[in-house]
Amino acid sequence: PLANIKAYAETLVLSDMLDIEKQKEFCNTINAEATRLARFIDDLLSISSMEVGSLSLVRQETDLERLFREVIEKVRPQIAQKKIALRCTLPEKLPKVRVDKDKITATLVNLLGNAAKYTPEGGQVQFKVQHKENVVQIDVEDTGYGISAEELPKIFTKFFRSSDPRVREQTGSGLGLSLAQEVIRLHGGRISVQSELNKGTRFT
Repeated sequence: PLANIKAYAETLVLSDMLDIEKQKEFCNTINAEATRLARFIDDLLSISSMEVGSLSLVRQETDLERLFREVIEKVRPQIAQKKIALRCTLPEKLPKVRVDKDKITATLVNLLGNAAKYTPEGGQVQFKVQHKENVVQIDVEDTGYGISAEELPKIFTKFFRSSDPRVREQTGSGLGLSLAQEVIRLHGGRISVQSELNKGTRFT
């Protein structure tokens, strides 16, 4: 992100020939890259806290339905941009629970964002929630590139990124899934994944 921020900022400073629309486009790129850099730094700080055992939760009573709808709204523009169909299935009634709302939101946005990122245009992403007794189960499923059997055991490893060139084309830090796993573990839950290359992936 820093390289892009520097390049676009220098072009804005040095060029007298850019029209207003181009200037706006460059400013939008700088803003987007700054946001991406901030997210990357946040992830690094969280990883550092995780490694020393000090990543903690700030639990508060949370309306799950509202949380899920906020998550969906956050990722909807990214999904719409790629013309991906988003299917959401929520139960009629969900319990209020004591969770770290910000960390759970970030985790779900990461999973849904990955699903959109690694699904070709025109594909499908499904967000399904089930409530059984004292367990809330969330499935994020896509019709994307999938993960090979050789790489599947490594995906929760810090900084791991697939060698698949289609994945390499997309920006990413390789930290999101590692953080997701830790946040879910701290909440007393577990995360699992099923995937088939060129068919899609489901995180539960």
